[in-house]
Amino acid sequence: MADKIDYYDDEHFNDPIIRCCDCQALVTRQALRDSGTCPKCGTRRFRNLLNMTEKEMNALIESGIDPDFLAHFEARSSEGVIDVH
Repeated sequence: MADKIDYYDDEHFNDPIIRCCDCQALVTRQALRDSGTCPKCGTRRFRNLLNMTEKEMNALIESGIDPDFLAHFEARSSEGVIDVH
């Protein structure tokens, strides 16, 4: 088995997808490396991906993003969650 990539290392930032702080777009690290800015709005402010919608998750799965990374966002039991909608 190949070495597992640790996406949440305090010393290294290895997430394959990041979120633009301004337009909320999901951006691949490769796209950021290539352009240096958000391809959608041009900002240089990004943060790590902390949560995503089901639609975003499906798009990332279809895009071939590392399943080990996406496993961090799998749905968990909603027991104890109060829905305010």
